[in-house]
Amino acid sequence: MSRRKRVLELVESKGLDAVIVLSQSNIYYLTSSDAPSAAVLLRDGKLVALASRLEYLRALEEVGEGEVYAYAKFFEPSEYEKIIAGDLHDALASLLKQEDARSLGVVGASLEARQKLSEKLGRELVDITKEFAMLRRSKDPEELRLMKQAVAIAEEAMRAAVDSLERGVTEVEVLTRVLSVIARRGALPSFTPIIAFGEHSAHPHAKPSARELREGDLVKLDLGAKVGGYCSDITRTFVYGAPSSKQERLFKAVLKAQQRALEAVARGVQAKQVFFKAYDALKEEGLHMYFNHGLGHGVGIDIHEAPALNSESDEVLVDNDVVTVEPGVYLAGYGGVRIEDMVLVVEGGYEELTRFAKDPVI
Repeated sequence: MSRRKRVLELVESKGLDAVIVLSQSNIYYLTSSDAPSAAVLLRDGKLVALASRLEYLRALEEVGEGEVYAYAKFFEPSEYEKIIAGDLHDALASLLKQEDARSLGVVGASLEARQKLSEKLGRELVDITKEFAMLRRSKDPEELRLMKQAVAIAEEAMRAAVDSLERGVTEVEVLTRVLSVIARRGALPSFTPIIAFGEHSAHPHAKPSARELREGDLVKLDLGAKVGGYCSDITRTFVYGAPSSKQERLFKAVLKAQQRALEAVARGVQAKQVFFKAYDALKEEGLHMYFNHGLGHGVGIDIHEAPALNSESDEVLVDNDVVTVEPGVYLAGYGGVRIEDMVLVVEGGYEELTRFAKDPVI
């Protein structure tokens, strides 16, 4: 079933005449473009995207089946533009009046934006953001195909990063190698890669610097690629040289925590239960106090999306969720170890999407 059909079923189930979709990733899910400022899906299946004049041509080229309009307060239209006068709210009001859409849902609007839009339209809006997010969580075959391509490119970039590790190379130089591989494959990075040597690896979100690689350093590599709008995410940690007993202890503890968590991943399991499997494993090793972030997150159009795998999450895993499992321990002034994999939730457990070797020895 196409993404648009899934959204249309949601519209029908809520008894709505139309849904207004806001925020780039939500709009991309519906239109395959992040150029529009808003998209409207009508109960009859008609899709209309609204874009600023700045983004109109790109929206026109990228949006699949559907109409695309620009909005502007001051304009003399070119031969290819369809323009609705006014700002985005004026354009939405004009469009929905023209389509006689009365019962309206909205996705991705803040409370303030929803109130402002409600005043402009003269009617209450039904917030269906949570239901829309659930649609996005359960990946369809085409989404999974794109994500698997993104994983393959990320793992190729990981291999290139490992191969570039030599005494004196800087974090930024390794970053450049990673970005080059991703670009050569026609992809984009999911986020700025984290390349961290030695004491820098104690920062969960370290920024690459001119720090040079030295013998005995921990090396943390966190990267991902984006293909067709869909992300991948993987982290590996290595030792440059022979690992010390302390480094081996950290690796074994983090690997144990990840394995415990993975064993708990299954449809119907609360996300926080998976988190505590990893936390308890680290507690057994006396390292839980150095685990300072959530265990993982959903991945899709956004690099971080639902569900959150943390200590407070009541979200329940569903079929075709794609999530990361990434325990880590971080010792200030020394370094950190994180191992991250993406998995697909399937009946009876999970399927590994990332499979790059976890051996810490380079």
